Amino acid sequence: MSLLDNPPKLINANWQQWAQRTATWLSRTRSALRHKVTGESAAEDGVLLWNQVNKYPVVSVDGVFVGISLNSGFTVAGLPAGVVGQRAYVTDASSPTFGATLTGGGAVVIPVFRNATAWVVG
Repeated sequence: MSLLDNPPKLINANWQQWAQRTATWLSRTRSALRHKVTGESAAEDGVLLWNQVNKYPVVSVDGVFVGISLNSGFTVAGLPAGVVGQRAYVTDASSPTFGATLTGGGAVVIPVFRNATAWVVG
């Protein structure tokens, strides 16, 4: 396997740059992305697979597979469990306040991140 076949690594916790490099890498290697199957282990960080059920890629981080949202937002109720530091956006926030937990049922599209216990506005 050549160096170009490997997914990009996170450098200096720059998630935005990593996401852009990963999107470019995925577009070049999408036909080679292996499907995640039941019982797949997330024991090794950085394993990138395709979740056929949910129709998005997942990467292993700290023992769990975390979904990578490609082009669509989530509803508040539809946010995945996530891991600390994961970012996404929601399409139905109601009266969002920076740093506050989310309430759905509104029409505000806003970025969110996962803190130690919940998804919050930010």
